[in-house]
Amino acid sequence: MKRLSRILILLLFLSAVLAAVPAASASSGDGDPISTVIDSTTAELNNPLLSSCSSPAWKLIYTNFVSPGEDFNADHCIQFVAVRTADTSLCSGIQRDPPKTKCFAMIAGNTNDPSVCDSMPSSSDPQAYLKTDCLWEVAIKNDNKAACNAINRKISRMIIGEMSKQTCLARLASGQGVGETTL
Repeated sequence: MKRLSRILILLLFLSAVLAAVPAASASSGDGDPISTVIDSTTAELNNPLLSSCSSPAWKLIYTNFVSPGEDFNADHCIQFVAVRTADTSLCSGIQRDPPKTKCFAMIAGNTNDPSVCDSMPSSSDPQAYLKTDCLWEVAIKNDNKAACNAINRKISRMIIGEMSKQTCLARLASGQGVGETTL
């Protein structure tokens, strides 16, 4: 087992280096390989997820162990790390709006912090999550009446139905699904 973990670490390191060089050389106009490696290393130090979520080794691990059978998606990789570390600043690195907004909502629900919903970006994508979804998640998952009271917009979702301050408080009072995620 110890040998397998060493091999995986070596594969992650090698794939990060190999993935960084072509990406950096495409953005570097002078073609100097040393500048290319320095530029890509600097970018990875500023955002370490650039190497891990773009590495072939992580893609292999993700598709075989983290989410078997699913196609690899860098947005979901970043979301996975952001939610596990409860770091909303990582959510901003997600390109597509649905996983980006869900990232904020999941962190808010996991930390029982409705203020996270205030930093959620707005989106015109109909699949993206809204502030109401985020507050609903905090309220139902954590039996948090304050989150229900913060809902100021009524929306309707196919599976959940109407989501409003009143229906949120009623659901908490009934105990229906309290303690479970709604995302």
